[in-house]
Amino acid sequence: MVDRLISYQLGLLGHPVGHSQSPQIHAAFARQFGLHINYQLMDVEADQLTSVLQEFMTTAHGCNITLPHKQRVVSLLDHVSERAQQVNAVNTIYWRDGQLCGDNTDGPGLMLDLTQVKKWQLKNKRILIIGAGGAVAGIIPSLQTVNPAQITISNRSHEKAQQLAQDFNIDCASFTDLDQLPPQDLIIHGTSMGHHGHSPNVPVNIIHADTFAYDLSYGDAAKPFLNSMQRLGCAFTSDGLGMLYGQAALAFNIWFKQMPDMKLLVGT
Repeated sequence: MVDRLISYQLGLLGHPVGHSQSPQIHAAFARQFGLHINYQLMDVEADQLTSVLQEFMTTAHGCNITLPHKQRVVSLLDHVSERAQQVNAVNTIYWRDGQLCGDNTDGPGLMLDLTQVKKWQLKNKRILIIGAGGAVAGIIPSLQTVNPAQITISNRSHEKAQQLAQDFNIDCASFTDLDQLPPQDLIIHGTSMGHHGHSPNVPVNIIHADTFAYDLSYGDAAKPFLNSMQRLGCAFTSDGLGMLYGQAALAFNIWFKQMPDMKLLVGT
């Protein structure tokens, strides 16, 4: 039972975390339900994760986990949800019946943004994912639930892409062979190149008039890829801010059994 007189302790553990919008997002969610929260940002090195998590969660209602700890934290929990096990990564921690539990809302958060907010239909569509890191692994199972015609993964390190393709039974293409693909309906960028001002080279022949380009990053980090895709003729582009809101809303729902309205974040 949620008590509106209590100030609930929440937080984000990662490295770095100073740029995170999570405190503002969850404060906006809490206001929708008249709840009081105290959301802390905790910059935690790898060797501090166990002790900081254990100490924080002795009094906290829940917490989020971000890079680079999403996989490392799995072994520290009493119970991990099926979808978090599937991607071997946790981004949301909560208490259930005295047990410290973990879930992953990244993939469902992306789907919430794509299908419910942006009203993008993915059934029978061709999807290309560029990148093979933890963020990409976290979204593949959710994309598979909407029955796309094909999911293809590509990455600078072809071996990493091949491993993910094998793990999730999807297709794989090398960077040099992207021009051999048929036109794609959705191209998702999930590498760190944008944080360094760069974008992967996407061949123009795999883009059609209605191709949608989506970057899992947001803000300045998403601009190189999205600007490049616009120059190539993509009429529809989006950064990952909606995914950030989506995964946060789903985490909030885990903690408080209340689903916030993401649309009310506009202007906060």
